[in-house]
Amino acid sequence: MTSFTSLRLGAGALLLCSIALPAVAQQGTTETYTLDPILVRLEQARARANGYEFSPQGLDVPPGGDGGALLASIPGVSFNRMGGHGVDIVIRGQQGNQLNVIDAGSLTYGGCPNRMDPPTSTLAFDRADRIVVSRGYDSVANGAGGSGGTVRLVREAPVFAEGSRVAGSLTLGATSNSMTGEASGSLAVDLGAGFYAELAGSRKRASDYEDGAGREERSAYEQTSGGLTLGYHAEGVDLAFDIENDRAEDVLFAGAGMDSPLSNTWVYRLRGGVDLNAGVLRRIEGSLYRTEVDHVMDNYSLRRNTGMLMRVPTTSDTTGGTLQAEFDLGRTTAKIGIDHQSNSRMAIAYGGMAAMRARIEAESPMTARFLMWPDVTIAQTGLYAETETSFGDKTKLRAGLRYDHVEASADAAAGLAGYGTPAPNALYTARYGTTFNDTRSEDNLGGLLRLEQELAPGTVLFAGLSRSVRTADANERAMARTDWVGNPDIAPEKHHQLDFGIETVQGNWSLNASAYLDRVQDYILRDQFSVAGVTTYRNVKADLSGVEVSGSWTQGGWEVAGDATWTRGQNRSDDRPLAQIPPLEGKIALSYGQDAWRAGGRVNFATGQDRIDPARDAGKTAGYAVLDLFGSYQLNEGVVLLAGVDNVLDKAYAKHLSRSNTFDKTAARVMEPGRSLYVKLEARF
Repeated sequence: MTSFTSLRLGAGALLLCSIALPAVAQQGTTETYTLDPILVRLEQARARANGYEFSPQGLDVPPGGDGGALLASIPGVSFNRMGGHGVDIVIRGQQGNQLNVIDAGSLTYGGCPNRMDPPTSTLAFDRADRIVVSRGYDSVANGAGGSGGTVRLVREAPVFAEGSRVAGSLTLGATSNSMTGEASGSLAVDLGAGFYAELAGSRKRASDYEDGAGREERSAYEQTSGGLTLGYHAEGVDLAFDIENDRAEDVLFAGAGMDSPLSNTWVYRLRGGVDLNAGVLRRIEGSLYRTEVDHVMDNYSLRRNTGMLMRVPTTSDTTGGTLQAEFDLGRTTAKIGIDHQSNSRMAIAYGGMAAMRARIEAESPMTARFLMWPDVTIAQTGLYAETETSFGDKTKLRAGLRYDHVEASADAAAGLAGYGTPAPNALYTARYGTTFNDTRSEDNLGGLLRLEQELAPGTVLFAGLSRSVRTADANERAMARTDWVGNPDIAPEKHHQLDFGIETVQGNWSLNASAYLDRVQDYILRDQFSVAGVTTYRNVKADLSGVEVSGSWTQGGWEVAGDATWTRGQNRSDDRPLAQIPPLEGKIALSYGQDAWRAGGRVNFATGQDRIDPARDAGKTAGYAVLDLFGSYQLNEGVVLLAGVDNVLDKAYAKHLSRSNTFDKTAARVMEPGRSLYVKLEARF
């Protein structure tokens, strides 16, 4: 028997800090080293100062969760919870479109203004070959914005075993608390002459879970997704066309005043590249995509309602693409590219008494209450160039420059004929003295410098300086409700970041430590304290800073790994803390394994958080420590069985970032699940 253990994925031991578990490495992307009696497979990943990459297979996370739940198991990634689905990630105190989430070259923006459906909840993480997570501003090639970090899902052509024209995967799993079940799989067929077809699908279903105090938390959901890829991969040319659909139904949220009976997402994507030997030009690659999101939320179809009914159907459609050329200039490699994205969103809130339900669901104009997103379009076109130069064998310098042109409009800002809603322009005028009749334009400039210096074999010192600019999203620019009003003239955020640290890998131990300061000009503040009862937006000066530490040690089958992340956010203009900043948190794991099996335990911890914005945070939080147990057994070369118990002591606790519990007033926040047993079978063939 053999055991597969994921080691040093991306930046040293970062992944080990959270999983320390066997993983099934994928063919064609690994190198195998025999270390009797354990087989260790190292992913072909370049160590990067503030990033890491991993395979989504073999992680010790309960089955059935969405991409946000998966990413939350990784060091430095926290999350905001308002139910069992739609876990919204936070990196370095930043969230929403301060983070870029890119799936094989495409971007998807959710249809819910309250982020019931963040991109991580709909993307096909189980179909990615690699997931690359960058903390902070890592590259000018990752699109506009991304000041807090970037998550990239990387797809590769399937690799077929010699003599076989079929490859595939199967995952089955269940969790006791919430009775979650998951079944997913993929099947790829070699069509000959370099052509292939791949079909994939998954089904997840969960009931409400119980927290550690035995309270039932509103968190049930059903999710079905599928995808078809037709591709070509041969002689330095790769080309693929994807059609994917994700459908989430009957999604319940304890942390929102509404639930989502339906959210439907379609993705159409053409991607590929060609390797060249044309002088210094070595590769051209690109993508074209279209994503379409239809989302519905209401406060009556999935929960009891004896008052005013409210239903909000929304759409969020994105069209975009990128084209990039890569060059080899000796000691310098370079990439030059252009990218574009245009996102259009429409949201109309319909409401009335119970007797009006039929007309509300028919979207009768007479029941319209607000044009929440008045046909808002935000288009961004970027030009970028990035180089990496080696000065000898021990010094590398990365330099990048990026320019983005932004245009934002709201075609229904003056209202819609026949709809008796308040005109969005009237709301903008009342709060900011302006209208959204004219298109707003921005010209944004960003860039970075990053130096890496090898101090000794296996030890690298790094430092980086960057400027990134994030334009306002549809809520910040154009939300149009009497109690929540966007600012058409809001300025884009300008992030000026300095980070530095050290990474060392020495035999059987590793250590990674970094610190950063992000001084933000024109930080877009969601202001819920200046105007009583109304959420508005304004620019302030702000600082985000923090420290990230991780490390591991292995000896004779034993392994110890841990990480800790601390973040501080300060509104310098108002001299008060920023909202939604996680406390010091982390984890430490101890495991032991021989041959085909491995088992261990992990303590997840967080200190209390008393630096809050009382207008947005649910309140101060106490610290906690939660014990998990995990284990795995390699049944054969391609099949692994994973099992575990999360929250062994059935502790009642909540993450600081989680939403206020609007459904059950006996709890201040949406609580985390209590004791949960899970089992998962993963097979590759």
